[in-house]
Amino acid sequence: MIDEDEIRDSYEYARRIQDSIQPLEANLRNVFPESFILYLPKDIVSGDFYWIEEVNDVVLFAVADCTGHGVPGAMLTLLCHNALNKSLKEYGLLNPGHILDKTMEIISESLQKEGNTILDGMDICICTLTGNSLQYSGANNPLWIIHDEALSEYKATKQSISFAENPVPFTTDTINLNAGDIIYLFTDGFGDQFGGSKDKKFKTRKLKDLLLSIHKKNLDDQKKYLLKEFNSWKGTGSQTDDICILGVKL
Repeated sequence: MIDEDEIRDSYEYARRIQDSIQPLEANLRNVFPESFILYLPKDIVSGDFYWIEEVNDVVLFAVADCTGHGVPGAMLTLLCHNALNKSLKEYGLLNPGHILDKTMEIISESLQKEGNTILDGMDICICTLTGNSLQYSGANNPLWIIHDEALSEYKATKQSISFAENPVPFTTDTINLNAGDIIYLFTDGFGDQFGGSKDKKFKTRKLKDLLLSIHKKNLDDQKKYLLKEFNSWKGTGSQTDDICILGVKL
């Protein structure tokens, strides 16, 4: 007989383990005083995660979306989080594209065992910031930057971090930022949320417009507004996917 309390306790313990790999929002603000993280797992544990590390004067940060949600997604987050750390700390890589290349190699090896290949993996947006110089690379997930009332999108390499026989190298963009610019890293959960009067997806275009409409607010208020808009759109329906949005203002 299944003991629902035991299952719930197991999920909660898994959540505590998963939470331990991610910085608290207070820690994030020690690095980026003007920032927010909107992190909304669909279930108790999540297939999305965020990551931040400092190496001398370089800050590395990322938002990632692993295949699935719930327990399978959460198990992948631990594997992918470890691969990012290994790329940085064991291989000493600081270029975002090179980090993703090495992470791809590590994940690909991990997911192919004795002919049993798992095709799940991770989409990610990863950046390094040194002064006002930002470097970005993405696996399917783009980067958005708002500067002078306009939103610029930097395209990702169209490839997931997963098993691949012939992977293509990930590209790296270098962007010179200005004081007041806002950087947004995100997964697809917010845009994929069903809701509204016609039970349609929120969509990426609508999220862009929303961020442009609130970008003059402080980062705390932006987070509150995004959460309010999400709950309004979702209404009484269920959450479609995990959600993770990171905002940083220079």
